[in-house]
Amino acid sequence: MSDDEVMETVYGKHHKYTVVKKRGGVFTSNEYVIRRDGKPHKGPYKSLSDAVEAAQEEP
Repeated sequence: MSDDEVMETVYGKHHKYTVVKKRGGVFTSNEYVIRRDGKPHKGPYKSLSDAVEAAQEEP
């Protein structure tokens, strides 16, 4: 997780959703994933705005 960077945190009614940037390598681009309460939940997304929008739609 050393290459992970928290980009946005969204608080739902019962859960905390964190949008995390996973850095790409030489031949891959950056990806964004959503973690719910610290555990993998959804993703990957190619853009930060798509990931944040998906996190905000969670209950």
